[in-house]
Amino acid sequence: MIQIDRTLHRGDILIAHRRLDGTVDQYLVRNAFTDGGLGYLAARAAGEAVDVISHMALGEGDTPEDGTSTTLEAEIAGSRVAVSITGTGPSRIYTAVFGETVGNGAITEAGLFNAATGGLLTNRAVFGVKTKVPGEIMTFVWTLSQQRA
Repeated sequence: MIQIDRTLHRGDILIAHRRLDGTVDQYLVRNAFTDGGLGYLAARAAGEAVDVISHMALGEGDTPEDGTSTTLEAEIAGSRVAVSITGTGPSRIYTAVFGETVGNGAITEAGLFNAATGGLLTNRAVFGVKTKVPGEIMTFVWTLSQQRA
């Protein structure tokens, strides 16, 4: 009998939205690894030279993620920011802060990339509208984990 190792790749995003009045709304969103993101994991595991995930961007697209996306549907101009990376073992945490003038609009999607422009979209999340206006700050804490299913 052949035993199959079942591995689950998952991502969760905690969004903290600091409003103009100082209140903070928090949302938890699930994400999908794109086909490119699964290829990225395989390439990294094989020791291939692949640029690390380094940036996060926001968008206004609302097409559900089916794994085949290679870009955000409607990336907000100027919204791609560098991430800080923490974590050990099977999880990594990518944190991005979208300041008062960055990523304003009716946000409905977010993505992780391995470049400041272009690059590989490894993960994408689509969610209900989170409206960000000038003066507000949003922090995305995106946790990617590999675990046994």
